[in-house]
Amino acid sequence: MKKMLLRCAAVAAIAGAPLVLAQNAAEQNRETNTPAARHEGQDRSRAMDQQEERKFIQEASSGNNFEIQLSQFVEQKTQDQQVKQLAQQLIKDHQQAEQQLKQVAQSMGAPLKDELMPAQRAELEEFQQKQGDELDRAYLFCNVGDHHKDILMYSWAERNAQNPQLKQYIEQTVPHLREHLQQTDQAVAEVTGINEAQTAGERIRGGVNKITHGDNSR
Repeated sequence: MKKMLLRCAAVAAIAGAPLVLAQNAAEQNRETNTPAARHEGQDRSRAMDQQEERKFIQEASSGNNFEIQLSQFVEQKTQDQQVKQLAQQLIKDHQQAEQQLKQVAQSMGAPLKDELMPAQRAELEEFQQKQGDELDRAYLFCNVGDHHKDILMYSWAERNAQNPQLKQYIEQTVPHLREHLQQTDQAVAEVTGINEAQTAGERIRGGVNKITHGDNSR
């Protein structure tokens, strides 16, 4: 359990680090919000090439399948109704997302298989050794970190992807990821009593909105 919690903390920290940098940049940009500064910020946005888009699709597919397989395992094993309902929702939404992603991949000539990347396969095997409250906590904590990371990754790709079908898929998926994060935050608060998770979730969602849509506070 200690190993898993450290891994989850690392995921959350990795996800949070670029957000902190982006938030600091947004604060600085408000103080130097000139046409030249805005133009410089736009230049930093770089279009994804076809190879990068295909790599994103592979990573997104592996993420979907990891969530589906892990949530199916947890849904069968957990005794907590809150955790069970969350797992059922994630199964449904990620199965739907994966079907849509397969259509996008097919149109791009890069058909997908229901496969996990090695690291996610190893993590799933580690989860399958857990049970009871330990399994519930590990599932919830890792979902917080994973969805933080996914929102950042999808938000960046939403801005830089060039393929119109991929861009549409991302635009349709990001709201579900944010909803999953909110649902997981609520489950963490109710199951563990750790209310800081919801605060962190609100903070990351606010930061992503600034990154994606710009800061119009002034």
